[in-house]
Amino acid sequence: MATRRRQAAHDSGEDIWNRVEEAGEVGLPTRESMGNNTPAQFEHGKRWIKDKKCKAEKKCFVRYRGHYAVTLDADKCTMYATERMRSLYRQAERVFNCAIAPLPPAAQKLPSVKLVRSQCESIFAAMSVLEAAGFSAETAAKHQPTTETARASSAKSRTR
Repeated sequence: MATRRRQAAHDSGEDIWNRVEEAGEVGLPTRESMGNNTPAQFEHGKRWIKDKKCKAEKKCFVRYRGHYAVTLDADKCTMYATERMRSLYRQAERVFNCAIAPLPPAAQKLPSVKLVRSQCESIFAAMSVLEAAGFSAETAAKHQPTTETARASSAKSRTR
């Protein structure tokens, strides 16, 4: 069985970026985005793009309706971001429900458990607006007070 030489993440990433960017706003489906990269190289390349290339190029790399795209389209970017945030929210729920909530009362009083519980609850609270809107940024934004109103309201509630 022939083995492939390991390819550096930045090499895979540049290859993927160039291919996807050339496709324009429509983007490319996964198979075409991969090119000759293996699935592992594709995943490493995407991580490199998200960690390094997007910052350097000041462009976004998103998956939108089954296609990868290099874009500055706010709708595509917020759709991708909210999909990822929904996934993170669900992961936090699962961690909480399987590792923290079932602990007996004595364990719930441990400082480490209290800390993790508090952090999970903070995640849920931070995402409550999106969660209530079904992770639709557009819907959430329509029902969210402006930033200044929210800050003023928050400041008032802390002084009570």
